[in-house]
Amino acid sequence: MPKAMSSIYGEIKRMLLTYPSSNPLPNDITLQRYKGIFESLGSNIEYIILAENSAHSSIRQTAISSGLDPDINLKLINARTNYPAHVNRLIRQISGNIWECELESSQHSIWAQDGYCCLKDDEGNSILIEPLDFTRGGDNFVAEQVAARSNIQVEATKYHIEGGNILAGDNYVIVGSDYLHYNKKITGETEQEVTAGFQDLFGVDTIIWLGFDAPVNFPIDVFQGTYQPIFHIDMYITLGGKAENGKELIFVGDVNLAKSVLDQESPLVEIASTFDKTSDWLAAYSINGLEFEVVRLPLDLWNVTNSNGTFLSYNNCIIEAFAGIKNVYLPSYSSVAPGSVNRRKLDSKVAAIFEEHGFNVTMLSGSYEELCKNGGSVHCVTKVLHRE
Repeated sequence: MPKAMSSIYGEIKRMLLTYPSSNPLPNDITLQRYKGIFESLGSNIEYIILAENSAHSSIRQTAISSGLDPDINLKLINARTNYPAHVNRLIRQISGNIWECELESSQHSIWAQDGYCCLKDDEGNSILIEPLDFTRGGDNFVAEQVAARSNIQVEATKYHIEGGNILAGDNYVIVGSDYLHYNKKITGETEQEVTAGFQDLFGVDTIIWLGFDAPVNFPIDVFQGTYQPIFHIDMYITLGGKAENGKELIFVGDVNLAKSVLDQESPLVEIASTFDKTSDWLAAYSINGLEFEVVRLPLDLWNVTNSNGTFLSYNNCIIEAFAGIKNVYLPSYSSVAPGSVNRRKLDSKVAAIFEEHGFNVTMLSGSYEELCKNGGSVHCVTKVLHRE
């Protein structure tokens, strides 16, 4: 029976990256991120990279300069851009059935995490399970292109899922509660039926819906969800494996802690308190022997204006635990001015917290604060396809 690929357990052996065709930043910033990932995770990984053919040479050179053998460590897939695009709106009727339309971009984005979830079958083969209703530009064609050039399978589900809002432990999966409400709406199923469907889909005994009963109501836009403080839980939740007391270690973002480290005034209480409530709920969770050891992690609400703000998320990281080894690969936010010097305090504090819990810490550079402005960081631009 297929089971959700763990978000922590197992050494990472295969990873998907999607090199964006349209990039608001210089392409060398994306290559800088890739270089940091290549150098940090090492040469025992195969990187499947979806990119237009014109970018393949630069990606190969980046791999070589990172100490990788591109013939061994890279599988470069030439991205197609001629598949059907979704119609955003009809502009005007020209004649008969001919309309002028505004089309959604058919190009894939840098966000490799979201358009599918990864399962592993009984033989250890990887399966990308994708929702029928995911229509974000060309991202809904990524899985098919990867499967066509690899031994990875693709299957569809009637449920709406996105990788960033789903984290898998050993025999449980945490899902942002926005997907409970949304899947009840699109399937007509009850909460119990949706839960049972997710248990079957991910091959686990326990589904934990993480969020609130009532919608969140923030005074500014911070990429919030409807029933959860951020639209994807991987921006404020990180699974850490087993704690020494036998509980499941879980890191929860803490806005007030970040401001304390930076010696700055605490942000809007309506926003900060939602993460405290999430932490308290997880700390009190105890069902069928499953309990959590909660550790708070700085989550900085940055660049705040009267209308919006940006979360600098350290929860949005890459973790692997195997053979008594625990590694965490964290985004650094101290690489770009202004404020970069002060943010070194955050980098150091987060590294110390993980080290206190037995992790080997690697900081990744690459203008990750620019990714956060669009609601993601390093976890969002990577997809683990295989662990051992």
